[in-house]
Amino acid sequence: MFMKKLLVLALSVLLVLFASCSNKGENQEKKNDNKEQVMKIDEKQAMSFVDNYLRYVLKGDYAALTGYYTEKLKTSIKEVKTQSNPRPVAFKIGEGDIEKDRAEFKVTMFHAYDGKPYYSVDFFKYVVVMDNDKLLIDSIDKEDSIDIYEQDKTLFKRDKDSGRGEKIFTLKDLPAFVYSKETVREQKYEVPRKSFGPCATTEDGKSILVSSIGENSYLGYIKLIETKETFKVAQGEEEKKKDGDGKAQGTEEESNKEEEKPKINFTIKDIDFYFSSTITSVIFSPSGQNLVVEVKDKNGLSFLSLYKASGEKMDLKLERRFPKDRFSLLKPYFVSENEIAFSVVPSKNATDEELKLKGDWVLDLQKGDISQIK
Repeated sequence: MFMKKLLVLALSVLLVLFASCSNKGENQEKKNDNKEQVMKIDEKQAMSFVDNYLRYVLKGDYAALTGYYTEKLKTSIKEVKTQSNPRPVAFKIGEGDIEKDRAEFKVTMFHAYDGKPYYSVDFFKYVVVMDNDKLLIDSIDKEDSIDIYEQDKTLFKRDKDSGRGEKIFTLKDLPAFVYSKETVREQKYEVPRKSFGPCATTEDGKSILVSSIGENSYLGYIKLIETKETFKVAQGEEEKKKDGDGKAQGTEEESNKEEEKPKINFTIKDIDFYFSSTITSVIFSPSGQNLVVEVKDKNGLSFLSLYKASGEKMDLKLERRFPKDRFSLLKPYFVSENEIAFSVVPSKNATDEELKLKGDWVLDLQKGDISQIK
């Protein structure tokens, strides 16, 4: 009897110990699973993190950027005086490549130079890591770029950091006369050819906004078309084949080699014409479907004109909220495909109510809503 009780007691102890060990094992597995969940980066969360960072870049709030960096990245960045031009005016984030505690994003940045014919599209790789349960940017590497620039009254395009620009357009290629959306459509006006104004290009470098300035300003949309051109290149005598007696073989036609080289043609579409005004900035949206133009009138006040890539002008009541003779609208940039941020500066003789509107604003292109950034 005593032995049975002892056996039952021993079995009970073993069962308790087994259950305890089992629970510990399960708890440890849960802890490991939780740790795994914490360490794994969520793609949407990481993309939102990069999006927030790039909005600070567009805003020019460089003091806020270091809070997004790992210590490794912080130590690699030197503090230098920031430049007002060229300035970032739009960005585009590609799909991410996620590997647990590490994510890579392809980011396209667009830069414009106010008042000058220069625009760039720069391609970066951003690496985001999980550092102490916090998302941080570990590296930013430039991979490629497209530059549009002017030299000797000619626009050039430089691809892939090659250092070699390709001629695409000259002032002589501009149309002689165009219509204006500001007047009766049947009247034509002479296109200024004094100099190129600001320009812009899309992510693929195939669509370009070109402006020219003088007493008036012109804005056009260029579409680049690349074709292959075949031509013959004469070969040297040393390249000719010889027979056994050392005599050259083949006819004169056979001594010419055919080669193909890319040739760039273009079409140009008129967007608008501005009287007694100077275009100071032109910007494409990230996908190239919308564009914004900053124009300074003869009184020194600036206004914004908005268009679709087709050339259709958008009527979003900006002038009702900010009359051209009372405000300047400056430094536009695309926060997203359908959102434009800009600065409002009241005129010198502004009323107290008008002074309250000074600051940064955002315009929703789809809804037409305008809101002040507090």
